[in-house]
Amino acid sequence: MVPAAGQLVATAEIFPEADTNLYTVRVARDGAAVEPGGFALDVQQVVDATLEDLQTLGSSPTDPLLVLNPYGTNTTGVYAQFETEDNGTLTYTVSSPGTEDFTRVAEDHDPSASSFEGQLIGVVPGVENTVTTTWRPDGGEATEFSFTMTAPPSAAGGLTTLDRTVEGNAEELTEGLFAVSGLLRHPDHTLFYDNSGVLRAEFTHDGYRTDRLEFYDGTVVTTVADNELARIDGLGRVVATYVLSGYEMHHDFDVTDDGKVVILATETAKDSVEDVVVSLDLQTGTSEKVVDFTELLADYKSGTQPYGSDALDDWLHLNSVDWSPDGDSVIVSSRETSAILKVDDVHGSPAIDYIIGQREVWAGTDAEGLLLEKTGDFPDSGGQHSVVRHDDEGLAEGQYHLTMFDNRFWRIDSRPDYTGPAPAGTSPVFGADPSLRSEYRKYLVDENAGTYTLVETLPVPYSAIVSNVQDLGGPLLVNSGQAMTFAEYDAQREVVARFDYALEGPAENGFAYRVLKYGFGDFWFAAS
Repeated sequence: MVPAAGQLVATAEIFPEADTNLYTVRVARDGAAVEPGGFALDVQQVVDATLEDLQTLGSSPTDPLLVLNPYGTNTTGVYAQFETEDNGTLTYTVSSPGTEDFTRVAEDHDPSASSFEGQLIGVVPGVENTVTTTWRPDGGEATEFSFTMTAPPSAAGGLTTLDRTVEGNAEELTEGLFAVSGLLRHPDHTLFYDNSGVLRAEFTHDGYRTDRLEFYDGTVVTTVADNELARIDGLGRVVATYVLSGYEMHHDFDVTDDGKVVILATETAKDSVEDVVVSLDLQTGTSEKVVDFTELLADYKSGTQPYGSDALDDWLHLNSVDWSPDGDSVIVSSRETSAILKVDDVHGSPAIDYIIGQREVWAGTDAEGLLLEKTGDFPDSGGQHSVVRHDDEGLAEGQYHLTMFDNRFWRIDSRPDYTGPAPAGTSPVFGADPSLRSEYRKYLVDENAGTYTLVETLPVPYSAIVSNVQDLGGPLLVNSGQAMTFAEYDAQREVVARFDYALEGPAENGFAYRVLKYGFGDFWFAAS
């Protein structure tokens, strides 16, 4: 039967670089190949139907159905399915030349006891990999299966192995994969590295970086285009997409407890950029602008002007957002003003609760009275990124910590007439100067007293822009973007291991916007 015009057709093909029947799925419309990674749901659905047709091939743990990256979202992920006689666990090890073995327990996404369905993560791009699986049924004997495949090269052309320097005990590194996102040289890909610095997974996108990953209802929420988000399940299947009409996303988003995504955005109809917050409901797919800083800070904005070769009105430049159920509030970071702002009642009648920053920047404006008082003798931050609120146990009500990557970079391009002082220790140097230092910072905010205090600081490699820190529950992850290096620190703030991702030649400036570590428990891997 000849397919109707415009109809999608999916066919399973044998992947030739394997010693067993490893399949790929080819999707075409009118004879022309369609990339599954385009996030079109009709493409995902026809792939789903093809996998269902193939599932009779997965007759047992020693004769599984294996499909390489069927949904087009993870270039080296292997879909695995087979019939079982009882519940059990699938442990697998990926071995490749010159790398440490990668062993995990795969998450089973089939709730029945008669079948296993999961995704095997860890195949290294461009080299020969041997994957050995062990199925242990509850109350039964284990069975083993092994196959060898030469994986396709990295779609991003990225480093398959990072330059790792161990300064402590590598066994103390926290479990998980480092997600390297926003690479200037690979904007359409997010690269996932293990603790050895080996590339174990590779997300593809549709023209925009992954700002972060947030887990919701068995799926991961991520950005895939500058106006589109997607929810992807543990098999790699795109289960929902969301397009923001009239907005372009930038820098960051967060998911609320009731399934809304608060997103930093530019309203394309406005003449200013990076100054609104949009809320997207993951259940209904509806979205709305909930915070407009041109209204909340209208008096301050009136004293700014567009700048740069593109003459952008980038007067605020929001670069991180962190939502809290406390008053439906968000903490946002403004790079241009080197300020941290808290906004209450985001989904109701939003109002700025406070501002943390250099007092002279806000002098003479309506916002001056919103500044918290500094307690202690320390300079304010400069161009900070990744500000996160931590409601730590043991703190009094109304107190919490804020952590951040303090770039220590100071420039207010939207106010060329600004003559106020710069915070001590900040620099106008744009780039990665080894003679300078950025900082990890931790503040204690006391809303009752209206104060903030510096409680911890750590010098880190300098990066004028981008970059982030992540609290790993004691240990700390720090990415200095323009220095093209990230490191995991122990709870005593000693470097355990450092990873460098610079390339020689024309791509030497390919910094990563963020590096975040995720355990992927109950998603790719069974929770321990």
